[in-house]
Amino acid sequence: MPVAELQKGLALNTRKIIKFAEGLSQEEVLFRPYDTVNNFVWNLGHITSVRNTIIKILNPSEKLDVYENEKELFGNGSTLQANDAYPELSFILKHFISRGERINELLGTVSDEYLQQETAIKIGPDPRTNEGILYFFYNHETEHLGEMKVIKNIVTRLRNA
Repeated sequence: MPVAELQKGLALNTRKIIKFAEGLSQEEVLFRPYDTVNNFVWNLGHITSVRNTIIKILNPSEKLDVYENEKELFGNGSTLQANDAYPELSFILKHFISRGERINELLGTVSDEYLQQETAIKIGPDPRTNEGILYFFYNHETEHLGEMKVIKNIVTRLRNA
C-alpha cells in the first residue's frame, strides 16, 4: 500500500471515529450488547494503543506518550474491566487524534527502503516487512472501527426504543 494511501486511510478512520463518538454519553460508550463484546471505549483505547505501535515501527527510537494504565486496560491480551476503570471518551479520543497526527508526520518522512526492510514485529503478513506490518495494523484499526460503528448503531436505536 503506498504511503499516501495509508495516510488517507488513517485520516479517514480518524474522521469516522470522531463522528461515531459524537453525542455518545459515557454510559453509552461503556455499553456492551452481550458479555463477550468489547465496548466502544475499549475498542477506541485499544486502537489508540496500537497507534503507538505504529509510531514505534516508523521511529523505533521515539519516546512514546503513554497514559496511566493504558497497557493494562487496552493492550494486547487485556481483558474488560469494571466500567469505572476506564477514562472518559474525550481523554482517549484526544490521544487517538494526536497519535494519528504523529503517524502522518512520520509517514511523510519514511523511505521506501525502510518500508521494504524486515520488521522486528513477528505477527501479521508474510513477508514481514515494515510496509506489510503497517498495512496489517491499519487493517486491524479498521476492523475495530467497524465494531465501534455497530455499537454506535445499537445505542442510538436503544435511545429511541
